[in-house]
Amino acid sequence: MTDTESARTNYVHDTMKKLSYFLSVSALSLVFAASAAAQNPPQKLTLVLNGRANDGAVAQIDGRSYVDVETLARILNATLSFKPGRVILTGPAAETVAKPEHVVQGFSKEFVRAGIAQLAEMREWKGAISSAIRSGVAGGNWLAPLLKEHRSRAAEGLSLASVAAKTESDLKALDLLKSEFTNLGDWDSQTQSTIQSLNAEKSLSPLAAQNDPLLAKISECGNFLNAMLVGGEFADSTSCH
Repeated sequence: MTDTESARTNYVHDTMKKLSYFLSVSALSLVFAASAAAQNPPQKLTLVLNGRANDGAVAQIDGRSYVDVETLARILNATLSFKPGRVILTGPAAETVAKPEHVVQGFSKEFVRAGIAQLAEMREWKGAISSAIRSGVAGGNWLAPLLKEHRSRAAEGLSLASVAAKTESDLKALDLLKSEFTNLGDWDSQTQSTIQSLNAEKSLSPLAAQNDPLLAKISECGNFLNAMLVGGEFADSTSCH
């Protein structure tokens, strides 16, 4: 056998010896690892997510806690996908919950201002009608244009209050203002009709006017509406219907 062949034989022998030793050590390590795992099995823990318990979802090994990604996806109702070098966990789409519209309660400032201004116009109108009653036939002719002007101003004030009404309370109070305007208009028409039917020698009795049930209703409603708007809280009154 030549020196070259002898060296090659010795190299192969040494390599096989080392490989045999490595396999023996590796096998022994696996045995020890399996034995250690058998002596210290993973501890199963309960995972509580959003108040919902999931038994055995967590495995605790060597002081560290692990959750199987597929189990986690199931708990979260998520989508799980695998790509080279990546695990993709996609949560469920958030549910769209329609929020109830915010309803503004009480009177708006704009409506209160417009409503009080309109009541002031109606008080002026009511005062002019009372003056016509005291004047009788003598003042009926020249007071008629003045009463018409007061009616127009009160109608304009009511229109401004209608535009300003925004909240539910505004709209309810607006109906009462409209009723007061209608009653006052009826009293104006009745008064002028009565004055025109009188002879020159006759006049209306102011006392009779004070006892007029329609005037009493108008006065009570006007006082009620003013107090309600100043108070800032809607209420109802039979005098305004």
